[in-house]
Amino acid sequence: MVAIHSPFLKLLMVLLMMPMAQETLLGTGSTALAAPLSESNNSTTPVVNNPSFDSYLSPSVGLKLPLSSRSEDSKAAVDPWMHVQRHLNHAKRRYAQINQLRVPTDDDLHAAMLKRREWVENEWLPLQRRNMDTSDEEVSTSLSHHLAQAPGKMMGMVRRTGSGSYLQGRSSGYPQADAKAANQHSVTSAGDVSTSHTSGLSIEANDIGYFVQVQVGSNNDNYKMLVDSGSADTWITGSSCSNCGGSSRNKLSTSNSNSLSVDNSEQYKISYGTGSVTVNKATDSMTIAGMQLDNFNFGVASKETSQFGGSNIPFDGLLGLGGSSLSTTKMTTPIQALYNNNKVSNPIVGYRLGRVADGDNKGQITFGAVDESQVSGSLHEFDNQSQNGYWEITLDSVQVGSKKVVSSSSSATLDTGTSLIVAPESAANAIHNAISGAKSDGQGGYTLPCTSNVQLSFTFSGQTFTMDSRDLLFSASDSSNLQGTCVSAVSSGDSGNGGWLLGASFLKNVYFATNAKTNQVALGKLND
Repeated sequence: MVAIHSPFLKLLMVLLMMPMAQETLLGTGSTALAAPLSESNNSTTPVVNNPSFDSYLSPSVGLKLPLSSRSEDSKAAVDPWMHVQRHLNHAKRRYAQINQLRVPTDDDLHAAMLKRREWVENEWLPLQRRNMDTSDEEVSTSLSHHLAQAPGKMMGMVRRTGSGSYLQGRSSGYPQADAKAANQHSVTSAGDVSTSHTSGLSIEANDIGYFVQVQVGSNNDNYKMLVDSGSADTWITGSSCSNCGGSSRNKLSTSNSNSLSVDNSEQYKISYGTGSVTVNKATDSMTIAGMQLDNFNFGVASKETSQFGGSNIPFDGLLGLGGSSLSTTKMTTPIQALYNNNKVSNPIVGYRLGRVADGDNKGQITFGAVDESQVSGSLHEFDNQSQNGYWEITLDSVQVGSKKVVSSSSSATLDTGTSLIVAPESAANAIHNAISGAKSDGQGGYTLPCTSNVQLSFTFSGQTFTMDSRDLLFSASDSSNLQGTCVSAVSSGDSGNGGWLLGASFLKNVYFATNAKTNQVALGKLND
């Protein structure tokens, strides 16, 4: 490596070597008549409009709620490019698992982070320094002076005043609300719901994760659980887990639930797209959307990697809602337990993922049926193509605007636990070749102008669903210039003919439901 003599460059190296905040990353019939369900939060009676997906029909409620930022989160700034690489690492590992390709090792993912950091040092920051006065005399003063003069993209720090701040407002470009949420790693609280067996979904940061509140134990304490349709193990952080979460983390133990029983004879390591947890099997009561499960089996975590145990992680555990064959612990999934205990008529889960940029959080999750009040028009059913527990359907084609860029049939896995979209390399290139100003970063990611208003459309078995153009912008590369360069929500996977992984960037645009009994998936256009 070339020796660094400039004090300014030395400062940049120091900044780049500072510890960075950890981001949340995870990994994704028959006719049944619906009858009134017991233990409901209200008296709403389900109605049936789809043969395999029962529905709860009621007025939808959306409350405009402010961002709720925790002080410990705002201390942990992340360079946007490293933030993106973490999500790329997670998405690529889960993509490989789904498509039965070589799964990247921890060393591979670490090497990708180092390569990204080298790219930031040698390509991205030099490009930004062209717009700065970098004479040694001017940069050899205090650290605070350097930070005040540095671009907002350095370590993700955002200038709160001045014409470049995202707080000034933009008529177009990357949404201000997303920039603020990403910078503060804040939580957008869940809104109220009026449908039976439904709970609101809170949003982590700029739509990178969604979690629901459940009640556990003899005291019915609240626990925030990340919802993940791409895994099948449910766990909660235990009190014995040191360095797991910040001050807001609610940990489970016999001290706050005298009905908790933990089996200490065996431990299980559960691995995700990035990160892992080590759990013991446990039994306690768990109430999900108003329905209590007595003697429910789940994991209590004694060890968590930083992706789950970091101080800025806003949830207390994970709700695994994929197929049971994905489970490491081989315990029953929550929806299957609700069904087995006659709490719901069918093992159906319906999702609507919220969007910070909308201003009001309409995110919700329904157990046992779908909420048709969230759907505009028909709910379309698709047979699950996966034999491994994922929720996978056939993808016919992809369009950028009115231009069809992918016409060969493929598979697409729908995963609420992944933020990005991962496409075969040829498809990812075709998409970005059709977007003016889009470029590859040479590492599986792409950039595009933040002012791009291109819409991406996916057709599944003849049914087309279109993404909001805002959802193609995963993050701004410079949080002080929201009309500059943005990171694309679409990344590339393998160089062959593998399938697609459609995470929250796509799923925010549809009503998504799964039925474990009929092994089907349903998609519908949202009723705004």
